[in-house]
Amino acid sequence: MELSIVYDREIDGNIEDLIRASGELGHKATLVSINKISAALGPSSRFWVKGKILRDLDACLLRSIGSGSYELMCRRIDLLEQMELSGILVINPVNAFRRAKDKYAALYALANSGIKIPRTIVTESSVFAYHFFKTRVPFVYKPLTGSMGYGSSKFDDVDVAYNVLHLLERSGRPLYLQEYLKTNGTDIRAFVIGGKVVAAIERRAMRGSWKTNIAQGGKALKKALSADLAEAAIKACEVLGLEYGGVDLVDTSRGPYVLEVNSSPSWKGLRAATEIDVAKLLVNHVESKLKR
Repeated sequence: MELSIVYDREIDGNIEDLIRASGELGHKATLVSINKISAALGPSSRFWVKGKILRDLDACLLRSIGSGSYELMCRRIDLLEQMELSGILVINPVNAFRRAKDKYAALYALANSGIKIPRTIVTESSVFAYHFFKTRVPFVYKPLTGSMGYGSSKFDDVDVAYNVLHLLERSGRPLYLQEYLKTNGTDIRAFVIGGKVVAAIERRAMRGSWKTNIAQGGKALKKALSADLAEAAIKACEVLGLEYGGVDLVDTSRGPYVLEVNSSPSWKGLRAATEIDVAKLLVNHVESKLKR
């Protein structure tokens, strides 16, 4: 299998894991930065990386489309769609990848499918946000396309929140706000591949912090999922069209709630806690898709 791993500019431990797993399974994997890929349109599609034509490419493992202007994002998404139309397997599929990256789009798709999500608003008005959450503190602000907890803030005072949200509004940032579900500083990350939960962890925030993200110092412990938690994680990936994903959940007295779904999740903490070789499972899944 000829496999390209598409990333932005930095090679992290997950990408190194995928290179290692591909080699151990007898596949050729190459690293391709998304901004280095060029395409030709016509009777047939052709793709180049730094002037070298890509031949006999079977699949792309999409890890990042990077950041940039609206036009750059359009070009990269269109490029990946063109690859799909030309017969190259892209995992995760680009439209599913894009939707999951957009927390707003992902959550309304999940809610529309009957999956429980926290009460959430998306607005450009700090005044509206103030009145909506005036009696609903604490609540959380999250960047609409952020990850690993960077930029997320929890507010216990609605007036303090208003001052911050007003500045964000004036700088042209949309306000994505979510009720804070009290879980004693824990949540669950379920890793789904091919419609199955292959591993799960409970994430615990550092003392004095509310963020459970491993990148923010959270601790990961192996977790056995109940049937309803596993079902919620699997359904979340199915609704978004993801071949694999990291689903963040909390277990409440009202049942599982999905906080968000990551279409290019890290598995460093999960592998350390569970000793499951996620990269190998993922490469095996790509191979199995090609054989169908």
